[in-house]
Amino acid sequence: MLTAELNRTRRIGCEYEMTMPCVGRGGGRDVQEVLAQVLTANGIRAIARGYDHTLLPPNVDIAVEYDTSVQGESKYAGITWYPVEVKTRILDGYDDWERVVPQTLEICRYMGARVNTSCGHHLHFSFDEVNADPRTVRSLWNLTHRFNEVIYGLVAPSRRNNQFCRPLPTTTKLLHRANSQRSLQEILRSYDRYFGLNLTNLFCDSPHIELRWHHGTLDPVKARHWLRFCLQFIEHAAVNRTCQAAPQPLENNRRGLEALLTVIGLKINTKIYCRVSSELRETGRYILRTWKKFNGGISLAKCRTEEAKEEEVLACAE
Repeated sequence: MLTAELNRTRRIGCEYEMTMPCVGRGGGRDVQEVLAQVLTANGIRAIARGYDHTLLPPNVDIAVEYDTSVQGESKYAGITWYPVEVKTRILDGYDDWERVVPQTLEICRYMGARVNTSCGHHLHFSFDEVNADPRTVRSLWNLTHRFNEVIYGLVAPSRRNNQFCRPLPTTTKLLHRANSQRSLQEILRSYDRYFGLNLTNLFCDSPHIELRWHHGTLDPVKARHWLRFCLQFIEHAAVNRTCQAAPQPLENNRRGLEALLTVIGLKINTKIYCRVSSELRETGRYILRTWKKFNGGISLAKCRTEEAKEEEVLACAE
């Protein structure tokens, strides 16, 4: 039996897309520069630059970039909006994320940034497991394939038919018998980076994956729970278990959601995870509320009543 605990050491890179208003006669670059200056003044070392895939310079936490895929607001005439992407350096695990990201998002929001349906929240994770055992990629693919529809039930409807975060194909056993890096590369070469599960950087010097499912957010609480969910999703497939291919994806319903939560270790499952850390249990409850919000479930008050009863049962069991 396993204990589900948050992996605090997997390296992380984050991208937060947003749109910001320009007050006065400045341009988009001025908006980027001012945001970078404010972040730096508040202990988050930041620079402004154009859209760039290169690593951030040493001693820089945040790059404030320009992203043409983001569209501005249009509620009132006469306001100019500029597309911005805030990108972190490679963070040394979960606790480093906590030092950099929550305050960054709070400052962006305080300065008038907003998100809309054109914005996404993308997370990159180191995936060194591919070097030791390429079959871990197949395990991650199989887990994603199985819960593909449920995962899209956890994010805004605008992400479900989005060209920048497309779902995996429904074909089962697509990576069956792909046991080497070479065989994986041959199969995956036709898949670009605009899938919800982006595997195009698996075979570089620093192998990593990208999860692009989530809609844009400037809410540190929402970002924190999504990060925990993704970390545990990867940990289950790459470290704790070997996930087999399912005949077809589970439906996006309550039964499919409960399966996702118990399988990956956000709820206690006597067959896999006999114990679940308080952080992951908290995230499991948050994911349940999010699913109900996007899928027409019961009220938030009733949801929290159910959570309180579940916690009471768990406390008695412990």
